[in-house]
Amino acid sequence: MISHAESPDRLLVTEATGVEDNNPAIQEDTLRREMNAAENAQTQEQSIRAEEARERETEADEDPLEQQEAELADLKKPAPRATSWDLYGSARVRYRVTEDDAFWADGGSRIGLNGRIPVGTDKWIFGRAEVGINLLEEFDFLFDRGTSAYGGRFGDTVFPRLLYAGIESPDFMLTAGKNWSTYYRVTSFTDRFQGTGASASGTFNAGTDGGFTGTGRADRVLQTRIKLGARRDNAYLRPGKLNIQVQHGEAIPAVEGFNYGTTIGVSALFETDANFSGGIAYNHATIDPDDLEQLRSRGIDGDATALALGLRWYGEDWYVGSVLSRLNNHETTGQFNYFDGTGLEIYSQYQMVNRWWAIAGLNYLKPDDDQPLAGDFEIRYGVLGIRYSFNDFRQMIFANVRLDYGTSVDGDPNGNVYTVGVRWDLP
Repeated sequence: MISHAESPDRLLVTEATGVEDNNPAIQEDTLRREMNAAENAQTQEQSIRAEEARERETEADEDPLEQQEAELADLKKPAPRATSWDLYGSARVRYRVTEDDAFWADGGSRIGLNGRIPVGTDKWIFGRAEVGINLLEEFDFLFDRGTSAYGGRFGDTVFPRLLYAGIESPDFMLTAGKNWSTYYRVTSFTDRFQGTGASASGTFNAGTDGGFTGTGRADRVLQTRIKLGARRDNAYLRPGKLNIQVQHGEAIPAVEGFNYGTTIGVSALFETDANFSGGIAYNHATIDPDDLEQLRSRGIDGDATALALGLRWYGEDWYVGSVLSRLNNHETTGQFNYFDGTGLEIYSQYQMVNRWWAIAGLNYLKPDDDQPLAGDFEIRYGVLGIRYSFNDFRQMIFANVRLDYGTSVDGDPNGNVYTVGVRWDLP
């Protein structure tokens, strides 16, 4: 704190009058100004740190539209005005050890192209095409064909991850194609583990990417994302987010010859400037009542529904998120029989020192007691891990252990899984 003898206000008084002013009112006013200046500096520093943490976690989200939305929401940065085309990729490889085996595997490598064209002063049309690729198998085919599967060809492991086009403004977005779902906007709170996790929320149900039912990377989906309320400086509550999507006629996963009717997904989220946020998501896939008599043999006795409630909070060097889910006719056992159940996911991370982060969390999904086809099936595991981040989530090496206490339908234990890996995003 500046002493009274050094106070600029006091020096001005002295210079103007030629004598020091010992007026208590002037001294109190000077002290008040000094305290306000210190408080403003502290508030500004906290705001900068909160914004840096927000950018880190936005970049960590698997849904690239999260980052695209954030760019338009940032009042301090000019909106993009030029046409842009961006080619990107991510190499993700891991080595995994189970109780029965040890092997190298791909961990979600992908390559994509994203384009954005301004139309008017505050609107853009955009599109994205992204494919997944098993790097290890493709490299094996190129450089060691003798060990590749007979009849295999280069590119066999390539599959579509995202393919959509849309129009956006700072407050509204409309897309059509294969896109991350409205449901995932909430369940992404805990989809942060490397090489594991996302087992209990119903996002990637029935051994799929969630495309058919619409809770993961939804297939052939028409989707809107709407901001609620205007963004104002110094406002504690940031604009809310309302997301709606619709699909029709998608296949019921793991049940040949049957399709959903209309599927609707809705989610809503709030967020504060302190980086505390919450959301609720609901997905409803209708099933023709005339099909239920045959589908009951697979555990389906009504429409497929998924409800998720999520909370998260994070700061400069920590993050914690949780998702509670309720699933009906939505998720399956290892034998692909459907059941009703309740799930919980928790993810947390803490920056220990420099670039080293500690990871911990759990996944728990338990079928209801009245689900005979579920048998003793249960997902129940904890995760402990560590990562070294060269560039936050974009470039890292990691190691984790999945302490698995879950069981199969027959009651057999799943066994622990140990994983080390690397993720390297480009550019």
